[in-house]
Amino acid sequence: MLIQKLVRVWKMKTLLPVIAIGLALLCYAASAYAQVVAKCWTMVGSDGTVDQADLSIVALSSNTAAVRSGVSKGTVDIRYNVVAMDGVFGGDRNTKTLAVRLADNGPDAQVIVRLQQLNISTGVITLLEELNSNDFDPQTTAQRRAILFNCDKPDFDFANNVYYVEAQLIKTGPSGTPLIRAIQICNNGVC
Repeated sequence: MLIQKLVRVWKMKTLLPVIAIGLALLCYAASAYAQVVAKCWTMVGSDGTVDQADLSIVALSSNTAAVRSGVSKGTVDIRYNVVAMDGVFGGDRNTKTLAVRLADNGPDAQVIVRLQQLNISTGVITLLEELNSNDFDPQTTAQRRAILFNCDKPDFDFANNVYYVEAQLIKTGPSGTPLIRAIQICNNGVC
């Protein structure tokens, strides 16, 4: 009886540290996973600022910006302000993803999305990245298109610069249906 009691006590003393180590490892893994989850700046297509000259040819609805269906040829220019967000911009040189949900149904449609930097002191505008729908296969429905950038450039500096996304919806013929539904800039981690 005494031996059985001693064996039980010994098992409990051995088992408790194993359980504690297991819980600590589980907490560490959850913390590491939380740090890896991408943080993103996001914007829906209809939420940008349309150039005054393009107001008569743009169609805005729910999350979509497009060239009106009755327009046979035209270009809509839209700008989206990029704001500083903790965990997305700053820190080490981080790789980023510029992702756009867009539709380009063929030769009569094109969507160009440019990430621009405007230096607040000098007024110099620098193109940081460009996503062009003609670099992908045409699709009649909106698709996610993405490119990686930023490893070979300095990271975002909101103290000295303003950032914005400039989108062009280009329709060169009556069958074109260029549209944009969403834009993301996500932090993917250190290069």
